[in-house]
Amino acid sequence: MAASDWKLSVMMGHGSVKRALQLWRRCDEIGLDVVGAADSQNLMREIYVCLTAVALSTKRARIMSYATNPVTRHPSVTAGAFVAMNELAPGRLMMGIGTGDSALWSMGRKPAKLALLRSYIETVKALCAGDYVTWDGNRFKPAWAHFEPFDLPVYVMCSGPKILRMAAEVADGAVIHMGFAPEDIAHARSIVEEGRRAAGKDPKTFDIWWNAHIVFDESYAAAARRSIGWLPSWLTMGSMDGKGIPDQYKEKLKQLNADTHSLASVYRSKNREEIVVERAKELGLYDWLLSRSPRLFGTTADVAERMNDLKRTLDLKQWIFFAWGKGERTGGEDAERLEMIDRVGLELRPLLA
Repeated sequence: MAASDWKLSVMMGHGSVKRALQLWRRCDEIGLDVVGAADSQNLMREIYVCLTAVALSTKRARIMSYATNPVTRHPSVTAGAFVAMNELAPGRLMMGIGTGDSALWSMGRKPAKLALLRSYIETVKALCAGDYVTWDGNRFKPAWAHFEPFDLPVYVMCSGPKILRMAAEVADGAVIHMGFAPEDIAHARSIVEEGRRAAGKDPKTFDIWWNAHIVFDESYAAAARRSIGWLPSWLTMGSMDGKGIPDQYKEKLKQLNADTHSLASVYRSKNREEIVVERAKELGLYDWLLSRSPRLFGTTADVAERMNDLKRTLDLKQWIFFAWGKGERTGGEDAERLEMIDRVGLELRPLLA
């Protein structure tokens, strides 16, 4: 498989729009496939202002919300935002959505129930298509002037079997963060297969992206000291059932993730990932967590070799990388982030076979 057949994206927290613009432009210029902004109103700038800036300043990359939620905006507001952006970047949009992470817990709210998320996805898609919808008991349809209906591709951020099953039934794709051991990948694909067939849809039409850390350093060992390679917090989000967790690890995982809902601990710490590594070792979880990690660690050559192996053995070739570097997740140095973007697009991609 040629390098051009791979699909790569780098997900970064953003500070000011002006500062982030150079990062988004650079992703587009060097050929990364998806550019986006996160939706966390107490932590970052307003997502649809950011995505509009992306639409106006890029030419080819697809544009994705990384990721919105069904709680903080009425579905007609979200649909209206995507209708407007589609006029600026037709055919390039992807609505990434989940149950809600820091956008909700940062203001004391819980994640949305799956029934609400499902209904929200169906409603936003219907509004973008120009159809009637019923929301909160009210039936209406859009009356936007000079409106051209379109099919809005929706991708669900999935960190558990129940949300993935729902996504397979109603969405166009998923960004999956559910472990990367062979049994994890097989489990995720079986859920997609079941969900698509239950909905009368072809499993082959469901677009899957894989989401994990990518950690560059002078060696595998140096990178592994800085990160486990994925976010173990998903293991304690919602139910712990169906996530392949041995009983003896469940309480320890709760301890590992005890401060997950702290903006200061998670997003403002300069060494958050190292703290998680050390905590996992102290709790006796490290080896098990690492066995389920994609382990994209080390030099560019190291990471390329590992990615080629994951493609060859598990057919993983569409990736959205968490890329926070060594600084804060949302306020790190721009030079470091630009270097990481270039490393992924200009150095890593050519090594992918």
